[in-house]
Amino acid sequence: MLHQKGNILLVGNKKAALAAIREELLPYFNVFTAHDSKSAFQTIMEYSIQAVLTGERLPDMTGFQFFESIRQEYPDIISIVQVTETTSSNLEAAARSGRIHMFLRRNAEVDEIIQILATAVNQYQLKQENSSLLNKLKRKDSEQERIMEVFNRYVPEQAVSKTLSYDDNELLQGETRVISILFADIRGFSRIAGSLTPSDVVLFLNEFWSIVSKPVSVNHGTVNKFIGDGILSLFGAPVSHMHNQENAVNCALDMLDALEEFNKKYEPLIGQKVEIGIGINTGEVVVGNVGTNDHIEYTVIGDAVNTASKIEKEAKSTPNTILISEPTYKNVSDLVEVEEVSSLQMAGKEDPIRLFRVEGRKSENNISPIRKNIEM
Repeated sequence: MLHQKGNILLVGNKKAALAAIREELLPYFNVFTAHDSKSAFQTIMEYSIQAVLTGERLPDMTGFQFFESIRQEYPDIISIVQVTETTSSNLEAAARSGRIHMFLRRNAEVDEIIQILATAVNQYQLKQENSSLLNKLKRKDSEQERIMEVFNRYVPEQAVSKTLSYDDNELLQGETRVISILFADIRGFSRIAGSLTPSDVVLFLNEFWSIVSKPVSVNHGTVNKFIGDGILSLFGAPVSHMHNQENAVNCALDMLDALEEFNKKYEPLIGQKVEIGIGINTGEVVVGNVGTNDHIEYTVIGDAVNTASKIEKEAKSTPNTILISEPTYKNVSDLVEVEEVSSLQMAGKEDPIRLFRVEGRKSENNISPIRKNIEM
């Protein structure tokens, strides 16, 4: 029986090193290995994994992102990250805040690894036995729930939960993530606004974004901010999922579907259809709280964000266009039909950025369905 010795999963891209440590651990555990996040997730789905050991960086996401991605479906798996840099301060902070359960020093001996994994297996078993008690401890009284409900309308819920776990010294900090960034805005908004009173403009925008932004949450994204008649959404922060790029592109397609419903009501009122443009880019960014002791904001910073904004502006030429960058396209090539368009030359960048216009989804017979139904 697999359960007798404890089932552990080792994740890393160095196959020889994984094989060597696996041989050392086999007398004590049932050891599984994976070389990237997706094969690791597949192993977790197939076997009753109790503890996972990864490095700080996997080929396609960070170790932190991987554990966030599996936490909702597998909350009891014990997460362990091994230091790959010269300092362990980031991992110590992550363990204190509950983002991971344990960490290993960079050059840990086999005996130390065995002890850590044995402790993890025991902790997993205790978590299973005490799940009902933990659920009771997590309950909030009605007043706290009301405060959080209101607060979460201003700040992403996951960002609030993460921020509350920090101490004062950790409150203003950022972390590196690989995410997909979606920008969308209304085309010709000044002309539309000119036909409405100021109060009607606010009502118009509120209803527009209530409908058109719904696909963001349906597809596991987060609305980071509304920028006038535009929206910035993140896929992979504050919390990551296994299909961040696919979710972003599916969200864009669902936005166009939602726009059709919105136009059924508003086209007769304003005398024209509302049209949008959408740009999506994937890359490494820094996300976190920035500001002062008096005011903070959860934000995203990096060249990938600027590129996403430029891509969205390139979508202006044709109404209701979705443009995606090459890093995004590489992850969704089996999901959507595209047409390559003129490349984008960014200031200060030597190589142009290849752009692809999303024409629609490929046949449902050829891809695994990811899209979620949206109730209007």
